[in-house]
Amino acid sequence: MPSLLLVDDHPVVHVALEAALMKSSRPYSLQAVQDDVQALAQLASAAFSLVILDIGLPQADGLQLLKKIRRHYPQQPILIYTAQEEEIYAHMAWAAGANGFVHKGSRLEQLVQAIETVLAGEPSFPAGALAEETQSAEGTLLTPKELQILGLLSKGLSNLQIAEMLSISNKTVSTHKKNILRKTGAGNLLELVAVFRELAP
Repeated sequence: MPSLLLVDDHPVVHVALEAALMKSSRPYSLQAVQDDVQALAQLASAAFSLVILDIGLPQADGLQLLKKIRRHYPQQPILIYTAQEEEIYAHMAWAAGANGFVHKGSRLEQLVQAIETVLAGEPSFPAGALAEETQSAEGTLLTPKELQILGLLSKGLSNLQIAEMLSISNKTVSTHKKNILRKTGAGNLLELVAVFRELAP
């Protein structure tokens, strides 16, 4: 029986999802937690087939939590279920490593269908949400220069030190850094270092 972990601070979502799953063709086990601390505690103590995550959590940034789960549990399937704007957040969720995205304005049957799709090992995103992604997939790869700068940043060098070392302007380093953050989805220097360790051969 697939075990699901719902991370959402609205109890009504838990009740509604439980009711929708009961109408499904197969049984599910559903557990619900309300914040990031409880979510990480649950993941540390038990294995779940799928995490259903609201990115509009009151105490934490759901996308940061998504990245944290992805770093600690790389194989963990994660489905985003949120009221945040679909056009922007579906793309951001994909970039941060989610396996699927369902907007809370959708019918619950659609959420159950997305759960089944992700459990089957397929991504489940709104049609058109990632259309430009297939065209710009190359644009998400770090250039050799960005990789070089990422390596120097991970050693704790400042923008100014890197600029002097590579004979480029401070502004150029800053631009590269912004591009690296955008492409990797890292939120700060610590996350960048973690990204560098993952990318380093």
